[in-house]
Amino acid sequence: MSTSRLASSPLPPSSRTQRLTYGLLLVVLSGAAVVLADGADLDARTGGLRLWTLAGAGLFAMAPPNVLLPDPNASTLQLLNWPPARLLRYQLGRLGPLILLVVLPAVLLTFVDPAAPLRQLGPKAAALGQALLLIVGIAGDSFAHFAMLGPRSQAWQEGRAGQWYGRAVEERGQGISLPRGLVPALFATTRCFVVGLTAILLTGMGTQAGSWVWAWGPGLVLLGWAGVRLWRARSAYDRHFYHTTAFYDEVMGGGGPRADGRDPIPFDALYWVPSRWRPSVWAGLRQLDRRLPLGRLLALAHAGVWLLCIRGTDPALVTGALAVIFLAQTAACGLLTTPTAAPLSFQRTLQSALDWIVARTFVNLRWLAAHAGSLALIALFGDTYGTAWVLTWSAVHVALSFGTAVAATLAHEGWGQFRRETA
Repeated sequence: MSTSRLASSPLPPSSRTQRLTYGLLLVVLSGAAVVLADGADLDARTGGLRLWTLAGAGLFAMAPPNVLLPDPNASTLQLLNWPPARLLRYQLGRLGPLILLVVLPAVLLTFVDPAAPLRQLGPKAAALGQALLLIVGIAGDSFAHFAMLGPRSQAWQEGRAGQWYGRAVEERGQGISLPRGLVPALFATTRCFVVGLTAILLTGMGTQAGSWVWAWGPGLVLLGWAGVRLWRARSAYDRHFYHTTAFYDEVMGGGGPRADGRDPIPFDALYWVPSRWRPSVWAGLRQLDRRLPLGRLLALAHAGVWLLCIRGTDPALVTGALAVIFLAQTAACGLLTTPTAAPLSFQRTLQSALDWIVARTFVNLRWLAAHAGSLALIALFGDTYGTAWVLTWSAVHVALSFGTAVAATLAHEGWGQFRRETA
């Protein structure tokens, strides 16, 4: 194959499961935005945009290292030998779906107003402009920080940097149970969220004070600073790209060290799963725990729901938040259908597609009791929600657990295989 033909070869597309999960999440978030925007006045929309931008800051502080590192196409890109600027555009493109996941609901939250679609378009557009400037600025700042983290992470891993942290761990037993090279990424998550939070607060204070400079300035400064950093790195971005992705591939790939010190879930703990599917459920939960700290993320998400309920937020907003949480948790079973976790021929040898649907449903149901317990506490200490509300959401979780398991299995093992087995 000639070099010119190789250079124009497309990269492998994302899996059907990933596209389906992303599409469902985008639909749910957009639908929640439409429901919340219906009948809201300008102040409610502005406040909702500010809260949504804060949620976006949390997303961009946590998601980029998981989305970008290590890059699954790194070996192919080495063969293609793209120039540095094209590598930069490629990696920015991989962050694009996350940006759309935040931007589209923000647009709908601002402008959807069936009762008076043309009312206060100017103030609405200004509020949206400030929010979008912050969202893109926070995303760009986070990208610039994480995409060029490889040299610093390697220095920590080799002991050439972070000696103070090493002494704290060895002498005083302090620190976090992480491979030393991943500590900079953890610090970067905190740093990116604090920077985004500061920009959001300054913008909000500037809007309330009627100051154009403070209302638009933080977003412009953040976006400009990220742009300057990426512009300066564009001519040598291949060095940053391959250094960072190679380091994280070494530390996180190939069954590398666990991300924390938790013991894996014991087999006997799955007494509630029928023996026919217990081995595959246990293996799936072990893989999922290595890939995603789902329990901690759910605890953080439910803390946000408690905060909304304590503040007396509109039940529609609580409903939207719970829908996102439940869908995201159950859609996580799609990670178990990736080629590295579930080679197709191996999966079909172990058990049928119908059995995989049942197994993945039980994987999703692992968190049913935790969800129900959290909602029961809200119902117990408040008057807005009751037992029927808890039971309804428990039924929704069961339905989503089964639905996402069916979607993931049909996308991976195939509809034709399922039809042959059930015929």
